[in-house]
Amino acid sequence: MPLGDLVFADDVQPNFGIPWQPLLPDEKLKAMPVEELKAYVSLREQCNDNAENNPVGAGWALESWQGVMDNWKKYPIHIILGGIRSSKSVFASRLCVWAGATIPQAEIRCYHVTEERSIDDQQRFIWEALPIGLKNIHTKKGIAHSLQYTQKNGFTDNICIFPPPHGVKRGSSIKFGNYSQYQQNPQITEGFKAHLIWGDEEMPPKMFETLIYRTVDYHGRIVLTFTTLSGWSPLIQDLLGKTKTLKTRYSDLVGKELPVLQESISRPGALIHYFWTQDNAFIDTADFVLKLRGREKTEILARAHGIPTKAVQSVFQNFNRDVNIIKEEDLPWKKDPDYPLTRYMAIDPGGSKNWFILWVAIDADNTWWVYREWPDYDDWALPGNTVEGKPGPAQRGSGKGIRDYVEMIRDMEKDEVIFERFIDPRMGAAEKQSEDGATTIISDLDAQDMTVIPAPGVDIENGLQLINNLLAYDYNREVDSTNAPHLYISDNCQNLIYAMSEYTSKGGRTEATKDPIDALRYIAVSNPMFLDKNDNPPVRTFSY
Repeated sequence: MPLGDLVFADDVQPNFGIPWQPLLPDEKLKAMPVEELKAYVSLREQCNDNAENNPVGAGWALESWQGVMDNWKKYPIHIILGGIRSSKSVFASRLCVWAGATIPQAEIRCYHVTEERSIDDQQRFIWEALPIGLKNIHTKKGIAHSLQYTQKNGFTDNICIFPPPHGVKRGSSIKFGNYSQYQQNPQITEGFKAHLIWGDEEMPPKMFETLIYRTVDYHGRIVLTFTTLSGWSPLIQDLLGKTKTLKTRYSDLVGKELPVLQESISRPGALIHYFWTQDNAFIDTADFVLKLRGREKTEILARAHGIPTKAVQSVFQNFNRDVNIIKEEDLPWKKDPDYPLTRYMAIDPGGSKNWFILWVAIDADNTWWVYREWPDYDDWALPGNTVEGKPGPAQRGSGKGIRDYVEMIRDMEKDEVIFERFIDPRMGAAEKQSEDGATTIISDLDAQDMTVIPAPGVDIENGLQLINNLLAYDYNREVDSTNAPHLYISDNCQNLIYAMSEYTSKGGRTEATKDPIDALRYIAVSNPMFLDKNDNPPVRTFSY
């Protein structure tokens, strides 16, 4: 809530512009009576004139913009990744002008790559977004306002100050800077407060990290607009390392569903919007689309949809969050307690770090339901600038001994019947000396009345292929009872979900996402199966 004369950025709600209405088709126009056609043409001309005179209040607004405005109060960071000429900058400039006109004494900062780009692009867009009354104001500069602008030099002193409304001492200001200044002197991002910060083109990651703290006083918002032509950059890794897809849309250009709205998990408070070039009603996109036909999908994703592509892709390229993740309450036995299944568990033990433990249920159709993991209280792995990623806080050892793990497992399982438990064959059987002689993790667990079987020591690639086999189905057909993957993961198993999306196998033993995949792999190579309660259980004879 406002404190005295102070208005916070989340006290106001952007909802500007007139929803875009495409021109009627020629066939309808030709079929119109003359008077009706004249009225229609006159109305369109009036709308266009209104938009020219007041771009923010009366200008056409694209549907893609609404997602940012609707989520303005909920998320402090809005990342607009868009295709080339997808209206990112037009929208952000109007958002800045709206904030300056709506929030008394608003402090707004705008940054571009260089001063030249700031003048040619960002400052021009801001100028074009101003209402005609401000552009033609009689006195361009006064004690509390400054609206001096030229095409060559942009705004005088790189600042635009609105005339203050009646009773307000200071006018809202939009100050312009650039990334080159920051690289020469990082101190330029210190010491100020902002209601809104707009960064056009990709911002240096450390600058972005610093600017986040400049919005605290005013509950400010940060908006970044850029096309991801540089691929999976450090900033993209920061923002998209872990995401939750909220909305998708089918793309004819790449022939599949693509995310258009995502919530960042790796950067809390950030919402990612994808603007598509073909949705920009302000330009003719037909030639643009024609040029992209036949190009590589990575280029189409970036240039048309704003979606970056990793240089090194996950081993599980067919893993799809929208297909393979199931809500905890939708697991089949949650709806039918008598649903027949066979349960398995796998352990990837650690030395100084925590064990990673996974539970899987398999049904009569050989469909796997991964329903529990541990640790489940924090991130096992975090995004990093290399294929290895970074170990997350959940990897840090919690001081548990064998007895502690057994008690915890029994407490989590309660009355579940686990048919078999598997463990890393090497570390599980590694001997350690104690007062009672040589023991292993396997023997120590057995002493606590928990029998574990060493997983077959087969080649890692073999186990990864078995997991990929579970993910396979006809991706060109709709998912149904006859065409579906055989691996589903509960949305409670966020560490495995992240690992399935990120694991590359290129990082070796240091890859941060390795352990969840290893646990799943131990089950896959152990030939698990659904067992009817009337079947005789198979005899397991493994060597390691």
